Amino acid sequence: MEIKRFLADKIENNKVTLIGEEHTHLSQVLRMSVGQEVVIVCGDEYDYLCHIDSIDKKATHLTVVNKTKNIYNPSTHMTVFVDLIKNDNMNLVIQKLSELGVSDVVPFYSQYTVAKDKGAKCDKWQKIANQSTKQCGRSIPLKVHETISFTKMIDLLSSFDIVYFANETEGNNTLDNVFDKNAKNIAMIIGCEGGFSKSEIEILKSHNAKSVTLGKRILRAETANIALCSVLMYKYGEWQ
Repeated sequence: MEIKRFLADKIENNKVTLIGEEHTHLSQVLRMSVGQEVVIVCGDEYDYLCHIDSIDKKATHLTVVNKTKNIYNPSTHMTVFVDLIKNDNMNLVIQKLSELGVSDVVPFYSQYTVAKDKGAKCDKWQKIANQSTKQCGRSIPLKVHETISFTKMIDLLSSFDIVYFANETEGNNTLDNVFDKNAKNIAMIIGCEGGFSKSEIEILKSHNAKSVTLGKRILRAETANIALCSVLMYKYGEWQ
């Protein structure tokens, strides 16, 4: 039987306390009991096997039995800049990029962004990423950052070894043409449904972002995020 996984803020002196939704899920949804074992993750590189000591109305109290190095955390550091899209689709993108092994997501808005919300849902997106951590086996959650402008995003690009961006107007330049297998700190940029304006494309290229085609078909923004991320994570060895 698979051991259930839960998120905790911290572990002190080999003791863990679950409160809030994690406690409710353990005690009321799964109806677990004293004596059972669970795995706790708290944002570091380890999985903590824990014994349930007691369950009361507001909290579950556990003791760490042992810890093991988590083998499912990504070894490649990838940041994905996601142009804002509609809420449900954005939720899907956050969830799937977490499953695929992305380290950071930075939402941004550009000239053709149509989503009305300019980033007030960061906490909600982080919660989605945290829940995905339990499902996919990671112990270090994907980090969702505050929404920034296109201009601010451009200012950040120099910190990466390589930056790829999806360009629906790109002709023959494929990912293979510009792929850097030695890069360790990687960024990927995906625009909204309307893509990037001509001026934005020129700005991206002038900051050494590598323009790549996504093939013959026009993809929805959420599909483009998941598809390009999947290919990149495979090429950087995350599926081995």
